[in-house]
Amino acid sequence: MASTSDHIVPWLADCDWSGESKGAASIIVTDYVNDLIVEDWPELDRPVMIIGLAGWMDGGHVSTGTVAYLRDRFVEEPDDEDERAWFARIDPMDFYIYHFPVSSIPMTVHLEEGRAIVQPVNPMEFAAVFRPYAEIEDGVIRDLEYPENLFWAAQRPEGERDLVLFSGEEPHIRWGNYLDCIYEVAEQLEIEEIYFVGSVASPIPHTRQPRVRVSMADESLKEGMTEAGLLFGQYEGPASIITSMTYHSVEMNIAMRSLVVEIPHYPFLEMPTYPRSILTVASALDELLDLQLDLSDLQASAVAADRKLNDLMEDNEEFAELVQRLEEAYEYEETPRDEELLRRLIDSIDLEGGADQH
Repeated sequence: MASTSDHIVPWLADCDWSGESKGAASIIVTDYVNDLIVEDWPELDRPVMIIGLAGWMDGGHVSTGTVAYLRDRFVEEPDDEDERAWFARIDPMDFYIYHFPVSSIPMTVHLEEGRAIVQPVNPMEFAAVFRPYAEIEDGVIRDLEYPENLFWAAQRPEGERDLVLFSGEEPHIRWGNYLDCIYEVAEQLEIEEIYFVGSVASPIPHTRQPRVRVSMADESLKEGMTEAGLLFGQYEGPASIITSMTYHSVEMNIAMRSLVVEIPHYPFLEMPTYPRSILTVASALDELLDLQLDLSDLQASAVAADRKLNDLMEDNEEFAELVQRLEEAYEYEETPRDEELLRRLIDSIDLEGGADQH
């Protein structure tokens, strides 16, 4: 594996690293080692890393939820509450924009008695989403919570590959340094294979099985993916840090695959957690890595969530019609413009009482 001393960010390759001034500006470089805090390095056997990030591709809590599920199954929690289960973390101080500037009043849209209501959002409430969480009691600051980015190690039975689980929050800035921290962990633990798990809203109803699409930067990594029931991703548009990491993994001699599972997107219906998609991507990892997971608890959660949605269909004709149209669209195995199709299907439903007859 290439050394992380070779910075992976391509647009910095031609910079003058001497620190000497170039006219009115100079470049100041922060070493990634200052951002990675390691308590101790675990001894692991041929480990594989699995990554989940809160942010863009964590709809239905699939990304962070899957890693949390694996952590619950494989990571031994300490008996003492004051002891930590993680072995390393990324210092969050310089990766997030805590003061988000609000130059105009943001708007929100919600449904009320069949009508779309547009309302302004309190700028203070909007900006507060990006700030750390503080707890002050009787004038004393008791707690201050920043985004967590933690690494856990899971030692499996002899002969089976160990796991490194990483769960964090997608950084706003300094992507290169953030990825260098992850690559440093990979280098130190001799990790040669990484999987990311995430989700994307798609024109899929809850009555159909979510599909998993995989992407990689190395063509040779396609082998075995189809046999595992995975489709190959088709996408063009804004990228996430995971796409950047997958792209540069080739330079680091790491086999990285990104698994992205579909989740239903129903207008004006909150689904903070979608167990069926977590079950689907966990099953894919189980197949690829031979994790020998008992997924019966996830299956029960998925059935319970589906039951609630089915009950809602019985009470709401418009919702039932949307699900029916999504079922029809599901038959197209590959939809290159999922967002456009989803928008057309939603727009074709008259939320004030009847179906669009056009």
